[in-house]
Formats: sequence, structure tokens, C-alpha cells
Amino acid sequence: MISEAGGPAPENNAGNEAGHRAGHTRIARTALRKTVETITARAFQVGGSNVTAELDDDSGRLGVRASVQLALPPLLGPRPDAGTTLDGKATHGTVFEKAQAARTELVARSLELTGMELGRVDIRLTGSKQAQLKESHSTERRVQ
Repeated sequence: MISEAGGPAPENNAGNEAGHRAGHTRIARTALRKTVETITARAFQVGGSNVTAELDDDSGRLGVRASVQLALPPLLGPRPDAGTTLDGKATHGTVFEKAQAARTELVARSLELTGMELGRVDIRLTGSKQAQLKESHSTERRVQ
């Protein structure tokens, strides 16, 4: 930087005392979208390819529209036992209860990771193929 006299300007250390540098940090839209998709996938315990998200402005906040493909439980046969995952989340409950819990987690984790406060969060649940038990799936493929 050059001073009005033409020589080097004196360093302004007011902003640099704690090691802070002047400048801007910007998070790309794609990075935000991928972060939201990953948080949503983890909240619903599905693969990342089963989630898509769109981001919009929601009165100065980040609005989210997420679409999640959920595996349908088997309609015939024994129901899977309800339990908890390794991080203590319940694996039972209605899809509406799971969506509400996922929405809460998405808002909290997004703020924690990106520093951005989410506004409206719309979650669309779509069905996919029925989930198959690994045991029955593996026995169907055996050749005897």
C-alpha cells in the first residue's frame, strides 16, 4: 500500500493483532448444497446419492428444499426390530417424526458447519425399492 506522500503506508495492525487478515471468505453455492445434502443423508441414514437439495433466498436466510429417497420397509413378513444407531438416534417412528428430527439436525449442523442460519426447510420424501433383508437377499442368489 502507498501513502499519500508516495512512500509506503504505515502498517495498520489493528485487525491483525490476533492473527486475523483482512479479506473475505465466501462459500460457493455448490459447497453449501453438498453440505446440506450430506447432513440430510446422515440424518435420514441413507446414501448421499439418495438426497438432492436446492437452495434459495428466504428473506436473507438460506432456504432449503431437500428431496430424500427412502427405502420402504417390507410390507409382508416380520417387522424389523426398533433400536438405536451408534450415535443414539432412534431407528423407529413414523416418517413424519424422522423428517422433523432430520429438519432439526439439518438446521443445527448447518449453522455449526457453515455459520449460516437456515430459514425455511422443506423436505420431500420419495419412496424407492423395498428394502430387502441381507439374509434373504443372499440366499436368493445361491446356486445349488
